Amino acid sequence: MREVSWNDYYSMHYVGMPDYCGQAEAVCYTVTVPEKRRYLQSIVWQDLKSGKKRTVSAGGSTETFARFSPESKSSRIILAFLSDADGTSQIYRYVCADEDWEESCEKLTDIPGGVREFVWSPDGKKIAFLAGSGEKQGEGRTPFDPIVIEDYGYRSDEAMGFADRKKDASQLWMLTLEDKKAVRLTEGDRDYVMPAWMPDSGALLITSNQNRPRQQSIGMDLYRISADSGELEQLTKDMWIAWYPKSFPPLVSSDGTFAVIGAFDPSALSRGNLVIHLYRLDLAEGAIHDLWPEDAPCHEATCFLYNGENYGGFGSCAALGKKDSAVYFISGWHAEAGIYEADVNRPCIVKSDLADGFLTKGTFRYLGTPQDGKLLAARGDFSETAQLYLLSEEKKAPVKVTDTDAWMRDTVHSIPEELWISTLDGNGRVQGFVMEPHHREEGKKYPAVLYIHGGPTPFYGYALTYEFQYLAAAGIGVIFCNPRGSSGYGEEHGSMAYAYDGTAMYDLLQFVDEAVRTYSWIDGDRLGVTGGSYGGYMTNWLVSHTKRFKAAVTQRSIGNELIQYASSDMAGSSGEYGDFTDFMKAEIRKSPVAYADRIDIPFLILHSTGDMRCPVEQAHQLYVAVKDTHPDLPVRLVLFPDSNHELTMTGAMELRVAHYGEMVGWFEKYL
Repeated sequence: MREVSWNDYYSMHYVGMPDYCGQAEAVCYTVTVPEKRRYLQSIVWQDLKSGKKRTVSAGGSTETFARFSPESKSSRIILAFLSDADGTSQIYRYVCADEDWEESCEKLTDIPGGVREFVWSPDGKKIAFLAGSGEKQGEGRTPFDPIVIEDYGYRSDEAMGFADRKKDASQLWMLTLEDKKAVRLTEGDRDYVMPAWMPDSGALLITSNQNRPRQQSIGMDLYRISADSGELEQLTKDMWIAWYPKSFPPLVSSDGTFAVIGAFDPSALSRGNLVIHLYRLDLAEGAIHDLWPEDAPCHEATCFLYNGENYGGFGSCAALGKKDSAVYFISGWHAEAGIYEADVNRPCIVKSDLADGFLTKGTFRYLGTPQDGKLLAARGDFSETAQLYLLSEEKKAPVKVTDTDAWMRDTVHSIPEELWISTLDGNGRVQGFVMEPHHREEGKKYPAVLYIHGGPTPFYGYALTYEFQYLAAAGIGVIFCNPRGSSGYGEEHGSMAYAYDGTAMYDLLQFVDEAVRTYSWIDGDRLGVTGGSYGGYMTNWLVSHTKRFKAAVTQRSIGNELIQYASSDMAGSSGEYGDFTDFMKAEIRKSPVAYADRIDIPFLILHSTGDMRCPVEQAHQLYVAVKDTHPDLPVRLVLFPDSNHELTMTGAMELRVAHYGEMVGWFEKYL
C-alpha cells in the first residue's frame, strides 16, 4: 500500500444530489471531481439491473441536481437537471428511450441569474423551480457607484464582501412543459425556499420569512400556494420552520391530508439551542401535533455533522415511509448520523432497522423517498467517502450502488479509536477519537495535535476526514472530540453557553490528558492545537489561557468579538445589555486578542481574504497583537485570496492543499 499524497485530493470523486426511480430501477447522481481552481460536476444515471452507466450532459462544466420525471420507466428515462452550458444554471430535460436508447436533451428555462433548484409535479406535467425575479439586477450600475446601506444583511460570505447586488431573493416559478412557459408566482425581497408539491399537482407548500423582520433571518413560516394563481395561505406562525443552519423540507402525505414539518421553538434561541423537532400539520384544519416524545433515542430531527469529505451536498435527510405511517429521518447521536423512525400519529420514535446490515459505525448523509419498499441512501465512515446504497424496508441487506473512491483502499490509512471521558465537574461525558500516526513503531513516542471542530453546534462523527491522514502520514497523531456545546448528546450537553463559559475548554483539556494517559505513544510534551471558525476561536483561547501546547495553528478564527458584532455577515446585537459601554467591555473580555501577550508558542494564522463570516480583520489584529507583544516569537500569517469561510470545505483545491500544507508543515517544524 502506498502513502497518502497531496495529489490524492485531485483523485476524489464526490457523490452527491442523488435520486432513485423504482419503476425504472435506476438511480442518478452527481459526481464532482476537483481541478486546481474549480470543481467539475457531471451527472450519471445508472441502471440497477445491469449496472450500466450513462453520463447525462448538456455540455456544461457544472451539471447537477438531476431528478427523474414521475413518467420515467424502464423503457423511457426522463430526467431534468441543472446545467451551466449557456453560462448560468438552467433546467434541461434529458430523454433516453426506445430499443436503441436514443438520447435527446433540450433546454427548458432561460432565467436571468439562473435556476437554483426545482421539483417535478406529481403528474409530471409541470416543474416548480426557485430563481430570482427574472429581472436583470444591477443593470446600469458601475463599480464606482456609491454603496447605500439601510438595513442588516449587506455583507455576504458567499459573495466574499458586500451582498451580491446581481442576486435577488429566491422566488417560486412554475414551468408548464406543454408550452414550455415559465411564470413567476411570488415576489418581494425575501426568499421562498423548500417547495413541496401537493399530490394533486394543484398547489405546493413553500417556506418564507416574508412576514418577519430582517433580524429574524432564520425565522421561516410555512405557506400553501396555488400552482396556477400564486395565491398564498399562511399555515404556521408561532414556530420557525427549519431552514438554517439545517433545512427540513416539508413531507406531504400521499393523500394530501397532512404534512410532517421540522421546526424549532424560537424561545430556545435565548438558551443558544436550535433543536429541531418533528410536527404533523393537518392541512385541512390547521392543527399541529408534536411528534417528539420525551424518551426519544436521539436529540433532534437533524444532523450537524462537522467532518466528512464531500462537495455539492446530498439533498433530503427525511422521508415518509411505511405507507405514510412513519417518518424516516437522519439524526446525529453519539458521533453517528443514524436513521430513526417516527410515528406520524403519536409521539413515538425508535432507531430504524434500515441500517442494520452495515458492519461499521458510520454517518448517513441522504435519505430518499421509499418506492416499493426500497429507498436510496448515502453513507460514509472512517474509511471512505459517502457512497450510495439501496436500503430495504423488508430488512434485506443494503446494496452498494456506487464505489467512486475505491482507490483509497490502496493507500495507508489510520482508523480513529473511540474514547469516552467523564467530565471533572461530574455533569457529563465527552466522546472523542484518537488517531495514531501511520507506520507507528511500538515503544516510540510521537507528537499529537488536538483538532477542535467549528460551530460550536456541529459534532465530529464516524466520517472520513482526509486532512487528518496527512497529519498521520507526517508522524503526528490526531486527537478530536465533542466537548459540551456540541450537538448529538442531548439538550444539556449541547447548550451553546458551555462553548464559551470555560466548560468546553476544560472538556478539551481533560480529553487531551486522558488521551495521553491512555495511549502510551503520545508524547505529552509535544502537543499542538488547531481548529477553524469556533475551533479557531478556541485555539486562540486555549493558547492564551493555558501552557499545555507547544505550537498552534488557528484557522478562519475569531480574535475580537467586536469585529464579529459589526463586520460579520452574521451581525451581532447588544440587546442583552442595558448599557452599550458594558456590552463593549464584555465583548473585549471575551476576545482572545485581549490576551495576545500571553501567547508564547509558535503561532500560525490561516485566513481567507474574502471571509465574511469571521472577517479577515480578525487575522490582522491577532497577528499584529501577538507580533507586537512577542517580537522574537515565530508568528506567521498566511492569507488565501479569492476564498471565503468555506475554503477548507468547498474552496479551490489548489488553495485547500496549500492550506493543509501550511498546517502540517508548521506542526512538523515545531513539534
